[in-house]
Amino acid sequence: MSTINVLVTGIGGPIAQGLIQGLKKRQDVTVIGVDRRTVTAGHQFCDRTYQVPRYTNVDAYLDKLKEIIEKESIEIIFPSLHEEVNIFHEHRDALKPLIALPTSNDFDVLMHKEHVYQKLESMGHGKYIPKYSGFNTEEELKEINSFLFKEDSHFVVKTVDSYASLGFAILTDKKNYLAALKNGKKHTVDFEDYCKIIDPSERKLAMELINGQEYSVDVYLHKGKVVVAVPRERTGVSNNIVLDGKVVNHEDLIRASKEITESLVEDGFINIQFMESDTGYKLTDINPRFCGSQVMSLGANVNFPSLFIEYLHLGNEIPVEPIWNTRMLRFRDQIFVHEE
Repeated sequence: MSTINVLVTGIGGPIAQGLIQGLKKRQDVTVIGVDRRTVTAGHQFCDRTYQVPRYTNVDAYLDKLKEIIEKESIEIIFPSLHEEVNIFHEHRDALKPLIALPTSNDFDVLMHKEHVYQKLESMGHGKYIPKYSGFNTEEELKEINSFLFKEDSHFVVKTVDSYASLGFAILTDKKNYLAALKNGKKHTVDFEDYCKIIDPSERKLAMELINGQEYSVDVYLHKGKVVVAVPRERTGVSNNIVLDGKVVNHEDLIRASKEITESLVEDGFINIQFMESDTGYKLTDINPRFCGSQVMSLGANVNFPSLFIEYLHLGNEIPVEPIWNTRMLRFRDQIFVHEE
């Protein structure tokens, strides 16, 4: 059996460690892990590891990766950090291995929340788009508040390229803000206070607040068609990490996910998120990369890192059948490293 050498980045984080779990299910894969640190929990699960410069030093980072790629005969790279996505997308052709990011003619759109909404609306998928508007300035936000959200006591703001709740806030009036503060709701902010800290150089999105059930859907596509879509209920979430969730055979979400992703992606894995509203399921986020909680799908018999290898590296179009109603419960564990 020939060995497939794969490289996983950011092995100290939960996304990488979920990827490694899927990859280690295969007998033909050698996992080479890299991180800016010399010791992490992820180091313990890789076959070999290397320290690399921080991704912010792009040239040094890429130079070190190229050295490792050559030395280890790397065939596939699985990026795990959101901040690396654009780096690997922009250097796909310069790097020899396959890059485990979705291929799309609209990749830049996928990384921009406002542009992806505009793209989907233009393609007839407006029913999945929440009420929203982009802004840069205090004046624009005040106008949005006066017209788009005049009947709403709360609405959401986020940066157009944010992830993992970074830049996320729920805006409301002073009275509601103080009540939220008293109850420990850290994301709720007074509207007038927020207006004072707006940076005009940073594009943001104002969006309706939806309080229904949250879902995340893992999708794998090949030649523009969905191979499998796995909806997941996000029941218990702490610091944006799913601690309790369940894989569900939700036909409406599977249909919505197919319509959206087949409009945007040709090949690969993508994660999209929905909230249930009074007018249907609304798309709240798109992640054109592997995500931390895709490991939940692994427990339901859908190994997405392995699917990438089969379809795009080995050329095998294998059938996939999820085990529906699989529930995942995360727990804390520890690793002991005895250093010299």
